[in-house]
Amino acid sequence: MRKTTSLLAIRDYLESKSVAISAVELVDHFSGSFNKTTIYRVLARLENEGEVHSVIGNDANTYYATCSSKCSKEHHDHNHIHRQCRKCGELSCTMVEMHSPNNDDFEVEELRVLLVGICKKCQSVEKNE
Repeated sequence: MRKTTSLLAIRDYLESKSVAISAVELVDHFSGSFNKTTIYRVLARLENEGEVHSVIGNDANTYYATCSSKCSKEHHDHNHIHRQCRKCGELSCTMVEMHSPNNDDFEVEELRVLLVGICKKCQSVEKNE
């Protein structure tokens, strides 16, 4: 894969974050450097290469996070839980291995779980109000 300036910048930004970042936030962050189409193309390339994965949040936005070392171009390993705070919107990965039930007539390729609730930071704000 050719390492363009936009690809390196977006990948580095995602790697610097401990939570998933929405495509909307990425477009806002890089608006002075790259156009929207370039950002979405880079995200698609990074996902196709197994460097990032996406998840649809409770707010219907697509979020991106860096992949674990188990991912590759040929295989994404995303059988884990995602959590999103209803108050601040932060979405994060929780590395709890998920297994789908045996289905003789259906081959499961990916399992997606999104837990929606209130994060610890927002809980503490509520307690102090």
